[in-house]
Amino acid sequence: MSDIFDHFNRQAEACRTMGSPFTARLADLAPRFLDRTTLTGRRILAWNGHAGEDAVPLRLFGGLHRLVLTRRDAALAAVYPPAEASDESLSTAVSTAIARHDHELHDILMSPPQTNEVGRSAMLLPGFLWLARRFGPKLDILEIGASAGLNLHWDDYAYRYGEARWGKKKAPIELAPDCDAPPPLDGTIEVVRRRACDLSALDPSDAEHRTRLLSYVWADQTERKARLVAALNHAAARPERVEALDAADFLARELTTPPESGTLRVVVHSIFWQYLADPIRLRIQTAMLRAAEIEPLAWLRLEADGKTPGAGLIVTLFPSGEHHVLARGDFHGRWLRWLGEV
Repeated sequence: MSDIFDHFNRQAEACRTMGSPFTARLADLAPRFLDRTTLTGRRILAWNGHAGEDAVPLRLFGGLHRLVLTRRDAALAAVYPPAEASDESLSTAVSTAIARHDHELHDILMSPPQTNEVGRSAMLLPGFLWLARRFGPKLDILEIGASAGLNLHWDDYAYRYGEARWGKKKAPIELAPDCDAPPPLDGTIEVVRRRACDLSALDPSDAEHRTRLLSYVWADQTERKARLVAALNHAAARPERVEALDAADFLARELTTPPESGTLRVVVHSIFWQYLADPIRLRIQTAMLRAAEIEPLAWLRLEADGKTPGAGLIVTLFPSGEHHVLARGDFHGRWLRWLGEV
């Protein structure tokens, strides 16, 4: 039992670091409201797998937040932001909510969190520009693990890195990560095609799907919530939809057809790789290697890479295997540290 609470402790520290003191409190208080009297509690305390990689605390917190967003638990909503509550009141309300909605919360535990954090586009943009400067402006985008496809429309957004700006004047969203010095923003980009998949694809125009995404935004991060709503509204008005398909199957199919002449195909994903089993990772890499026998291919991703701080913005070029770590960035897009074109 102590092992699972170690994961909650680590999640608490991560939430404090990433600007969510309320979610950190929930994680700290987990020993008070998780026990074997409920199906949900028993499932968590006897988690079969790697609780950290499976993001078990975030699965539970997403389920609880969903009850608040859908107004189905007034007592729980009364202790959620912007309200202030003592640890005792918060623990009691959560414990009661788990018992009252036990089967629903247990079922939610079966699925990994889906955040589709649009702030990650600010991490990916410098990578796309790096590729465009090197290979030309035309890009053919294949995003895997795309959720509702909010980062599929990264070129519609505006970005500010210090005093430097990129993007449309009347953009639906402006992203402004903290940075010591702006990354290179020169060059032009033309997205020739864009397609995406997710095993649990979400539709940005579907009310239930929107609630699912909003539930995984930490309850005290109102700016993230507003940004997500704006991105959902924009994506809902676009014709592209994310295909419900395994990433390896999607790439095996899509990469059999070469891109338009003069266009670089880019496989892209963000904070997705950690959720994949090793056989799926191998199938994805094999599909890219096979495709690169016919046409050059770039693999761009923002992922945890075992280093700190944050995640690495990494690009691998095929068929050469050339590998670059371009930057380090925050998992939610709050800051970016450009490392140079190395």
